[in-house]
Amino acid sequence: MAGQSALWSLLALSFLPASSAVNPLNPRVEPGPAACLNLTSSLGKDKVKTSTLNIEVIKSRAGYWSTRQGAYEPSCVVLPESAQDVSTALKTIKSSGSRFAVKAGGHNPNNFFSSVDKGVLIDLRSMTEKSYDAATQLATYEPGNRFGDLYKFYADFGRTVVGARLGGVGSGLALGGGLSYLSSQYGMACDSFRELEIVTPSGDIVKASAKENPDLFFASRGGGGNAYGVVTKYTVQSRPAGTFYAGNVIFLFEQTDKVLNAIRDFTQYNTDPKAAIIGTYEKLPTPSLELNLDEAIILFLVYDGEDPGDAFKNFTSIPHVLNTMAKKTYTQVTELPLPGSTEITKADNSFRVAVHSIGDGSIFNKALEAWRDWAEANKGSYLLSSIDFQPIPKSLTDASNAYEGGNAMQMPDGPWFWINYLITTPYGMSEDKYNAVQKEFKRMVESVPSDPSLPLFINDAAKDQEAVKSFSTFERLREIKKKWDPENFFAEKTGGWSFE
Repeated sequence: MAGQSALWSLLALSFLPASSAVNPLNPRVEPGPAACLNLTSSLGKDKVKTSTLNIEVIKSRAGYWSTRQGAYEPSCVVLPESAQDVSTALKTIKSSGSRFAVKAGGHNPNNFFSSVDKGVLIDLRSMTEKSYDAATQLATYEPGNRFGDLYKFYADFGRTVVGARLGGVGSGLALGGGLSYLSSQYGMACDSFRELEIVTPSGDIVKASAKENPDLFFASRGGGGNAYGVVTKYTVQSRPAGTFYAGNVIFLFEQTDKVLNAIRDFTQYNTDPKAAIIGTYEKLPTPSLELNLDEAIILFLVYDGEDPGDAFKNFTSIPHVLNTMAKKTYTQVTELPLPGSTEITKADNSFRVAVHSIGDGSIFNKALEAWRDWAEANKGSYLLSSIDFQPIPKSLTDASNAYEGGNAMQMPDGPWFWINYLITTPYGMSEDKYNAVQKEFKRMVESVPSDPSLPLFINDAAKDQEAVKSFSTFERLREIKKKWDPENFFAEKTGGWSFE
């Protein structure tokens, strides 16, 4: 049977134009189409789609949160249904010399982290099995799930998992750390990992845990998802999920100083691990008319319990235009501000990240002022921009460091905070204009330097920020990568963080 498949592949290749497929005997051929033909032979047409008009290819390309990633044209899309399928795909891609990408939820906006041009796109969306073990309270799920699917599934058991704050984000987020509304209690999403099934760059299927391949397990807990292999199954510690008190409070920009002071005080002084916030300032490119009608402040306030007491009093006591705080399920919490928020915000999105210690507190004002000045000076170059303040309390860093030596970031003691800077650029912007806007956006973020003693957040980082190099464990992670990918296959053939 194997001989027949090989013969079929060679015969089929001989009838394809040299410009559209790879023939091992013809140096003019392209690796991507050749890999796709070999994959069709080994996995079958049901799992390998080659036509750009195929509905499954269209779904894969339309499934990115940053629509620029969907503009790239893979030579084919592979839809594996098991770890063995992923193993076969990697081995075939490697032997063909093709580029590739692995896509779970497609939320990362960096070029080629989950997209590929003229190569193989491995889309994991068919791998959606999930289960719960009541005896151990462990949750097991495959990478094709989005966190919203997981929250709904585990809610039937009165449980949840630590994951994305928006339900539409894919499960791969946890491999970059994963900041949750539950993180102040339980640490980052990756801190709940108990065992991972990983297909390594060699195509081997291995288990990684605190006892089995512990180096690979350590690196996979926040060290970047596409560096050490493809995770095909997660086993994580589930958490109780009852009734939450949560919602959005929206302010006009005349309350800028009061809200910013409240965010700073919450970051520095809150000691209730059940309380979590995101403080976000939004700006539209419309004229302000001196009335600040182009600006708004949207707070996400979440309490794990029915009564937050005074945890959010400093925010709710400030005059506001809307307050949606109410009792909610955790699934409803992750649909804030509106159900389907992840889908609604699909556009030409990109991120940058910063990290700061609190110091004398002035850093909050410096960052906000730099962003506002840039946003005013660059109207017409964006559809939306925001700056999000994300507190990292000591309870979070304690939880992260409590399990098996901590995660790949080795979280320094809180409190400190991450800032996420987002920009949405107009669709169809020329490449020169786009690059110029991104250059100015980068300059603005760097004008308020990050604290070099703290780790950048992979989930919110632009590729050129080289976030993994900000980790105190970088040299250890680099050695682990060399061990598991000695031929540098992933580094050379797919996008991701640099370990050079």
